[in-house]
Amino acid sequence: MEDKRDQNVDDATHHQDEATPRMARISLSDLRGQPPADVQALYAEVQDDQVLIPGLKMGIGALVVQRWNPAYAASGWTLHGADVTLDMGHPFGAMFYRNDADDRVLRVGVKWHPPVQQLEFPALHPSKPELTSDCSDEEVAAVVLDARSRIGTLVAVNAQIGSFVATEESENAILDASGLGLERLSEDDPRLANRD
Repeated sequence: MEDKRDQNVDDATHHQDEATPRMARISLSDLRGQPPADVQALYAEVQDDQVLIPGLKMGIGALVVQRWNPAYAASGWTLHGADVTLDMGHPFGAMFYRNDADDRVLRVGVKWHPPVQQLEFPALHPSKPELTSDCSDEEVAAVVLDARSRIGTLVAVNAQIGSFVATEESENAILDASGLGLERLSEDDPRLANRD
């Protein structure tokens, strides 16, 4: 025999469910990957010395970081190439500067020196594994400061992004923010075949 009390409880629950307004459920996955159409509008206070890094795959999808300060640019020299990678967070590679007046090329090495736990920027010959000899100490100091400032910005931006996952769009913005917004070449580009 059915207990009347159980039936009354079931009926009360059923009527309560009908009386309660139902809320539409929205899956969190529906909200992911769909940032607002104008992400920049979320960051009304992006200053002249900052840049927005879009295309990040975690969080809100964008981040404001400090831009490289061109006041550190070496007067009379132009950055015309860079082959730099981050090896376990440490920059490694070289940056190539061309003198605006006489087309001399100065290669600045970028490497982490583990024993002293610091970045080093040796001024190197454009194509030989030796220190440069055709630049004055003042020229070398100016170009090395330029390289240090760009790499310092690159490291700071990458540290600020932390666990965010960068897309090609955000990588390009990171390089541009670091003063390294050069044309990106694929590994099979014929222009790279002439490197010594």
